Amino acid sequence: MTTKPYLVFMDIDGTLAIGHQKVSDYTIKTIKELQRRDDIIFYIASGRMFEFATIIRDQINQHVHMITSNGAYYEMATGNVSETLGNDALELIYAVGQKHNFAVNFFAHDTVYYTKKMPPFVLRNAANIVSGNRKIKSYRASEEQVLLEHATEINNGIMISPGHPELLKAARQELAAPKLLELSASNIDNIELIPKGVDKATAVHSVQESFNTDAAHTLVFGDGMNDTGMMKEADISVAMGNALPQVKQLANYETDTNKNDGLAKFLHDYFKMEK
Repeated sequence: MTTKPYLVFMDIDGTLAIGHQKVSDYTIKTIKELQRRDDIIFYIASGRMFEFATIIRDQINQHVHMITSNGAYYEMATGNVSETLGNDALELIYAVGQKHNFAVNFFAHDTVYYTKKMPPFVLRNAANIVSGNRKIKSYRASEEQVLLEHATEINNGIMISPGHPELLKAARQELAAPKLLELSASNIDNIELIPKGVDKATAVHSVQESFNTDAAHTLVFGDGMNDTGMMKEADISVAMGNALPQVKQLANYETDTNKNDGLAKFLHDYFKMEK
């Protein structure tokens, strides 16, 4: 491996995957061809919990490394890192969720804790994990104490409120005021709940250090606001054609949409692969 390898960080939903579930054959082929080089290391960088993200990773191969839970659980060259929300943040999130009657889901690397009905994306991914011989656990966290009993395991969470942007905005302000956690969003209907001082960017920076590389050798692909932090850690930051306008404005490059293999097309051109 060269002194400074290339690191490629890929968001999943709206970036690497089509329809939240499928990596195209062309994208898989492109990544595998680049993996033959000893100076390119691939990472998934997702808000999904670890076991949910492996559904996508395993469509490529297990040589793709992982940043999951919006940077709270990730793999470095020397081992795994796990950050947690902590008791105070869990109590705050639970109280705000109850006040506004929002669904809140909390994630450890292999367990889901949910306050209301398990949402469709969890049910869908859980079914996929079962079919892939992976184990996923889920618990109804109807009482705050259930969460606090697992505070040392819970990496992150998401608050969901489809169709209520004003209420969600108020909840965000209440969550932000005590400065106990980081807040982001993967779409307009949710709030991503992340440990204080943690996001995809901090994980990317740690990974860069562990592989002794820098921003000039870092490529980041994304489409949502929770991708913007890690884009600032890369000289080659790439917004998908379907990305939010704010993401496109921040990124140094733009490629085609996820449905049209935008990620693979950019990689192909950037590394000048032979057809």
